[in-house]
Amino acid sequence: MMIKRLLFLGILIFVAVFLPFKISATSSVTNHKIVIDPGHGGSDFGSASCPDLYEKDANLQIALKLKELLTVDGARVFLTRDTDKSLSNADRYNLANSVGGDALVSIHLNGSNNSNKNGTMGLYGKLRKDKAFTNNLHKRLTSELGVPDLGVTNFASGVLLKANMPATIQETVFISNTDECNKLKDETGIRQQQIAQSLYNGLVDWFNSK
Repeated sequence: MMIKRLLFLGILIFVAVFLPFKISATSSVTNHKIVIDPGHGGSDFGSASCPDLYEKDANLQIALKLKELLTVDGARVFLTRDTDKSLSNADRYNLANSVGGDALVSIHLNGSNNSNKNGTMGLYGKLRKDKAFTNNLHKRLTSELGVPDLGVTNFASGVLLKANMPATIQETVFISNTDECNKLKDETGIRQQQIAQSLYNGLVDWFNSK
């Protein structure tokens, strides 16, 4: 009996040491194909109203953090870009359609000449395809980021209109806002993580509703 116990213990130790494996969480996003589109890129800087941080770069930082959150949950994540490069709208929706995405999230930061203005806004293309999805993500951003609710509105973007799956552009916060600019430039990346977490929460809500 003692020999069997020792043998069993030896097997457990062997597995723990020599056969490490990653345990992924399971949630409503598990196994879904989610396309993340960091807005702008390359020669398209987006808003340049935050000194030393272009919108295109902050968008990518948020996108990479969102990808990490989703991947841990077993989602199949596709980025339209994972480096600083120029993309057309067609490049973005063609990639989303080619991988058979279940949802597309285009990440943006808003800009204004008023450095005090802030808020979060959701944009949808097609009413039946995109609006409910946009609302799900927007509700999370509104309730969790501590900025004014600027609502959800229609926007005739090719990325949204020509994507086959539910798609949204989320203008998450104003990078031109002095406070947001400073938060986004903080080397800890806490603000980017907060935005990514809210987008993740909205995606979980969406797939739970399905």
